[in-house]
Amino acid sequence: MNSVQIVSSILQAANNKLVSKEFQEKYRIGNSFSRSRKLSFSTLIYFILQSVPKSIPINYSQLSDSFPSPLPFVSKQAISKARQKISDGAFQEFFRLSVNQFYQSSSHFTTWNGYSVFAVDGSTIQIPESKENVRVFGGNPNQTQKQSPLASVSVLYDVSNDILVDVSLHSYRYSERESAKKHMKYLSMVSNPIVLFDRGYPSETFFHFLQNRNIPFLMRVPKSYKKLIFESQDHQFSYPCSLTKNTLTLRAIHFPLADGSVEYLVTNVTQKQIQWTAFKELYHLRWGVESKYRELKNRLQLEAFQGIKPICIRQEFFTAMFFSNLAAILKRDADTQILAWKQKHKYQANRSYLLNRIKAKIIPLLQASISLCKRMIIQLIEKASKVRSIL
Repeated sequence: MNSVQIVSSILQAANNKLVSKEFQEKYRIGNSFSRSRKLSFSTLIYFILQSVPKSIPINYSQLSDSFPSPLPFVSKQAISKARQKISDGAFQEFFRLSVNQFYQSSSHFTTWNGYSVFAVDGSTIQIPESKENVRVFGGNPNQTQKQSPLASVSVLYDVSNDILVDVSLHSYRYSERESAKKHMKYLSMVSNPIVLFDRGYPSETFFHFLQNRNIPFLMRVPKSYKKLIFESQDHQFSYPCSLTKNTLTLRAIHFPLADGSVEYLVTNVTQKQIQWTAFKELYHLRWGVESKYRELKNRLQLEAFQGIKPICIRQEFFTAMFFSNLAAILKRDADTQILAWKQKHKYQANRSYLLNRIKAKIIPLLQASISLCKRMIIQLIEKASKVRSIL
């Protein structure tokens, strides 16, 4: 399948779910939406999906414009209260749908030397100020010593195909290694994976966890981690384990960087599998996950939450991840069109434009027939290929 077919199938499946009684029963909280009300379950889902960092009345007005007949007036207080009756699991399911459809439908995955390259990384995000959010997520004292609520994010990111494969939202300072362990089960969707980690992840227990599951990894280590630092640029060694009598066979890698510093890495990949000379290029791919976080925080305005309650924050978090994947899949076709043109410089489709247009058109895209949805997506890709940014 091409990007048009993949995205249209994701949107059709998502809309079929959100209007179904089974989906409502699964994700409504308590007995909510059991009676006919102004705000239905599906209307609220649409509202959350299309909302942007504007006031609730403006977002509701824009939602109403997407329907053939105007929606009834509803106060912003009623909207805020009603959305708390929908589990964030509904939006997690949309996100998982985007991942599953991509890997099940696409036949042309980008790889590096035969490896499917993934990166795991964590980050901290700001969430709306409230005592409840400090209690649920935790936080840090600000300049006035008032607790400022924060949350921890972790992602498993396919750096070669620009897909968020798994994401999690936790309380502030939640263990990055524990998040990473939960991500690993999703590697089964591809063949021959290798996972890149930054220097916050090395530990004896984590090495064991990955090795016991036959997961190839490449991990940056701090210079202070003396057990993993050797004079040789490529040194295979037995790593002593205090937890068990077993030892791990690992490789310590290091190479100079342009600024004069030295990059120290450790891996369980053998010399026959990957030569020392290739590791610099391989580890450099990890920076793709840093770019993904910039996209989420800046272009998708991840921290500009509309809802204040913890459940609303989780709803919007998984919605952002869903949109990020939709834009990434469409960008593949837009970039292919750009490459076909003869031009002096290298260009790519403007990601901000794609994200903006998908968000603005999400309700018509969801509600359209499959043929109309495909036509709308084709038009979106054609326009995106003309709104370019230089590589």
